[in-house]
Amino acid sequence: MSNRNDKILAGAAVGLLVIATAVWIFILQPLVPGDREHDPRLKSQSTQLGGEVYPATPRADIFGFSSNWERPEEHDEGWNYDIFDPVETVWDEQLREYQPKSYTPPVIPPFGIHLTRLGHPHYPLILRGSIAPQAGKPETARILFIENVDTKNSVSMNIGKLNSEEGVTPLSYRTEKFTGADGASSNRNILRLKDIKLGKEIEIDDIKPVEFSDLLDIILVADSGAPSWTFHAQGATFEHGGATFVVKGVDLQAGSVTVDKTFTPNPRKGPKTLTETLVIAPAADPKSKNSTPSTATPKSAPPSLTPPPSTTPPSTTGKATPIR
Repeated sequence: MSNRNDKILAGAAVGLLVIATAVWIFILQPLVPGDREHDPRLKSQSTQLGGEVYPATPRADIFGFSSNWERPEEHDEGWNYDIFDPVETVWDEQLREYQPKSYTPPVIPPFGIHLTRLGHPHYPLILRGSIAPQAGKPETARILFIENVDTKNSVSMNIGKLNSEEGVTPLSYRTEKFTGADGASSNRNILRLKDIKLGKEIEIDDIKPVEFSDLLDIILVADSGAPSWTFHAQGATFEHGGATFVVKGVDLQAGSVTVDKTFTPNPRKGPKTLTETLVIAPAADPKSKNSTPSTATPKSAPPSLTPPPSTTPPSTTGKATPIR
């Protein structure tokens, strides 16, 4: 009985030895570090997986140049916070954005421009009166009195003769009847001119200057009094005081012009754009000693800390025309 058990145990041991030898030869031996460069099995496996083994590269050492890293600029302006101590913010009325409570506000110059005129451009000449020619003399002998409402200059002219001062030649004169808004009938004296500067003929009368309703007249002036700019369309741009101004919107009914000003108060943070709605300042009452003209500088309330999505309209570019 014991001999039979011994044979069984011996056979089992031999079987286990054979199995262990096969596992070592076919499975474990390829995983043991050795001369892999000349191992045909590893070479074939590397080729099948995508080529030669990628050579090892040294790991970058950051300690050699980390000492000269610049400090984050936010820390210079008070943006120091952690999860337990959030930064305290205040609303900056000039920059119109939230800033840390401990920061020093930059010196922001005034907007720099104001609106002096908004409307339709007009023809400056108006007929103030005339003297009919004497009996027997032609109509060309009529004396015409013309005023330039912009320069307040008055001149006398004759039909058919060029007036070099205003650059116009009177062509014809006539009188028409018209009915006013109150229903009353009145006379309207009309003078037809040829304007050399405009290169066309135009009719003026003795009631009011002619307006060009299809055009705009926007006059902006620097707060210092000079220079001045005249525009005839929305989207015009011009430079002043290191800033770029863009006429973004015009409201004739409200008598206002919306202007964007782009400048750089902090070079590290890039350009900043402020928007103002300008209106013509009311004239001061000469009878009041304390009356001073006011400018339109509407204040803006602090917005929500969650900024709305950007809806920047496409802008057009115009050309500034300084007033001469």
